[in-house]
Amino acid sequence: MGTGTAGAAGTAAGPGSVVASCSDVAACGGNVIGTWTVGSSCLAVSGNLDVSGFGLGCTSMPVTGSLQVTGTWTANSDGTYSDNTSTSGNQQITVPAVCLNVSGTTTTCDRIGGPLSGLGYASINCTNAAGGGCTCAADLQQTGGIGLASADPQTSGNYSTADNVVTVDSAQYSYCVSGDQMTWSPRSTGAITTGTIVLQKAGTGAVSGSAGSEGTPVVGGIVGAAGSPGSVGSGGASAGGAAGAPATPPSTGTGPGPCDLYAAGGTPCAAAYSPVRLLSSTYGGPLYQVRKGGSNTGTGGTLLDIGVVAGTGFGDGAAQDAFCGADTCTVSRLYDQSGRGNDLTVAPAGCYVGNDPNNPDSASRPDVESNAKGRSLMVGGHKVYALYTNVGEGYRNNAPTGMPMDVAPQGVYMVADGKRYGGACCWDFGNASKDNCYGTTGIMDALFLGTGYWGRGAGNGPWFMADFEGGVWAGGSGANNAVNNNLPTSNQDYAFGLLKTTSTNYAIRVGNAQSGGLTTAYDGMTPKTLRRNGAIILGIGGDNSNHSLGTFFEGAITAGRPSDETDAAVLQNVQAQGYGI
Repeated sequence: MGTGTAGAAGTAAGPGSVVASCSDVAACGGNVIGTWTVGSSCLAVSGNLDVSGFGLGCTSMPVTGSLQVTGTWTANSDGTYSDNTSTSGNQQITVPAVCLNVSGTTTTCDRIGGPLSGLGYASINCTNAAGGGCTCAADLQQTGGIGLASADPQTSGNYSTADNVVTVDSAQYSYCVSGDQMTWSPRSTGAITTGTIVLQKAGTGAVSGSAGSEGTPVVGGIVGAAGSPGSVGSGGASAGGAAGAPATPPSTGTGPGPCDLYAAGGTPCAAAYSPVRLLSSTYGGPLYQVRKGGSNTGTGGTLLDIGVVAGTGFGDGAAQDAFCGADTCTVSRLYDQSGRGNDLTVAPAGCYVGNDPNNPDSASRPDVESNAKGRSLMVGGHKVYALYTNVGEGYRNNAPTGMPMDVAPQGVYMVADGKRYGGACCWDFGNASKDNCYGTTGIMDALFLGTGYWGRGAGNGPWFMADFEGGVWAGGSGANNAVNNNLPTSNQDYAFGLLKTTSTNYAIRVGNAQSGGLTTAYDGMTPKTLRRNGAIILGIGGDNSNHSLGTFFEGAITAGRPSDETDAAVLQNVQAQGYGI
């Protein structure tokens, strides 16, 4: 048993004795390197909330409220930072009636709160307002993104300082360092945040030292460190920690894949994609392609195909690392593993006008390629990369071959990150129109993951649902806003979802890509006759509604509706790969 050192005595003055001004700081710059603890804050929010990334019928909503900040923020000498702050507060949001128009349909006040929670709100309650629209009371609870409400707050990244402004990723703060105290004021647009955050440098205030107490005993030098479950031959307990899980040998990723299982079941893959691994034993090409330099709109730079590591079926993450280095890299192509050559590249603009039709700047634009470095992970002991899509990013093929057409049956499966999802339209994978547009006669058959403005399942989401255009269904053959309590939340690290359709019937089945079986959430009549148009989409809606986000690991579209037995075999195949190990 190790022995901790005695705690240092704190000084009399600490950050808690400093009261933040509710007016912006007089910026003076200074050295930000070090760890800083928030002593106090006073931040007011007013103006217009930017909702341009939500695919609504408006770009902004009036908002008022206040924010408080606690925690620590660290600036390293190499230009990186870590953000261990929490930003919280209460806000009031006014939703004009025009905002309720979404991709050709109209949502309601009780539906719009869920997607808006993607801005970082822990809870939001929207009620009908007199004269139309909604009034929403929102409670913000956010980790990272110090002092600025964000749909995707970051807890680490890069920072820089210049002209009395510290830039943290893309967020900017006026600042002034005076001795061991640093004061920030957010520089925001739209919803204006005014006031200050006062921070004290670690080791200088009461917060930095405890009053001469004996140190906390340390067992074995590491407090309760558990044995690594993925270490071959370990399987025991680490010093002073909990017993480690039995060692799991790395998977080779070779052998039959989902496309082999689908073919054996009489429903062959029409398209199959994964930057993580091989999905077919007969496919011998690369998994994806990266672009270094050039434009993320899909031009220029240097291209490299990323295949599998020799002797395995897993993507060569090391090859991507060596090629990209510190440079910017994007995913320029996802190769189709079905043998049909239905590769996916960055999606063109669609007919959906994302916000205000009277504002030319709101018109749909072409998508951009996703950051190839956005998400790495371990699968079967191998480092690989996922397709990490943000708002405005998506992939499409409008001229594929062998896709289910018109009333032909279809199946779709997908493995995605259930902890990273959007609340807008539409993070889909499946069959869509070839003209980047939408309609009401059924020209879409795609698997959706997120929350959205329409149907919902049990819990808080996200949910795998069916996007049939003109709405997203959680089940049932009626209105697209129906609640299906048989559809569980899919918030696993590696969520598994299935959508199986004929022209008049569909089934939604969900599971966990790491363990367990499948839950059939719905298997019954469709809300309308499905007539497929044959294009392939990933990360967007059929009309290029690209306001959502997600992380894609693997998936396939089949010609024909697979049997339940084939579904189970595919899930078991996925689980055997060792996602997260």
